[in-house]
Amino acid sequence: MEIDLKRLGKNIRYERQGRDWSLSDLAEHSGVSKAYISGLENGVGGRPNIQYLYRIAVALGTTIDTLVNQSLKLALNHNTKAKLSNEPLPPGLAVLAQRDELSADEIEMLAGLNFRGNRPKDADAWKLIYDTIKIASRRQE
Repeated sequence: MEIDLKRLGKNIRYERQGRDWSLSDLAEHSGVSKAYISGLENGVGGRPNIQYLYRIAVALGTTIDTLVNQSLKLALNHNTKAKLSNEPLPPGLAVLAQRDELSADEIEMLAGLNFRGNRPKDADAWKLIYDTIKIASRRQE
């Protein structure tokens, strides 16, 4: 399976924006140039240098594995193939989807949510949103 470099770049951007960091902030925290990070985020940087990718992942408080695995187009569980668009799943949503065996429709619904331009940053925050939506939808029935 190949890494989708555009998705990898979007994953890095999601993680960076989730921390409310600019490109300059990530460059400062990782020691990787702003131009290199910008190229990665835009999918035009070519094959990423593993050392730079590691430094970026550490600065973002994640792992290379997480950034890369979110860039692979995989089924999230054996029962359901996710209807993934060309956009990567936001950080934490793939973890929640696999852990709670969410349906493709549930994943798609959650992936489309934005909260004043922000999204939850981890699986637990996504779970809270998901549970809230489930409770609210039961009350409307």
